[in-house]
Amino acid sequence: MLPPGMSAFEPSEPTELHVCHCCLMRLDTSAGGVDLPNRLREALAGRGLAERTRMVESGCLGECPEGRVTVMVVPAGDAEAHVQLIDPAKDGADLAEHVGRLPGVKDGPPRAGRP
Repeated sequence: MLPPGMSAFEPSEPTELHVCHCCLMRLDTSAGGVDLPNRLREALAGRGLAERTRMVESGCLGECPEGRVTVMVVPAGDAEAHVQLIDPAKDGADLAEHVGRLPGVKDGPPRAGRP
């Protein structure tokens, strides 16, 4: 049984975002790799997605893009996990936009009744 106010299509677990630590360390210092996780959190919060996501740093994810950061997106629900390459110059806006388009995830504050 679902909690009151929660639809069958709203995931109960957050979408996990595994940010490659190796990519962060390989970034040019002008790209601010060390501070990028904070900027990603701010971008997600700015779109009302902070409550629906959990960000963790990971080891190498096997994609080593030059000047970009690999993020393994593990959506809540039935959607498949996938890799998203993000541009550090966009301060997480590209990741927040991508997460906002995932099935069951919408911009804005969580609905009432969400645990």
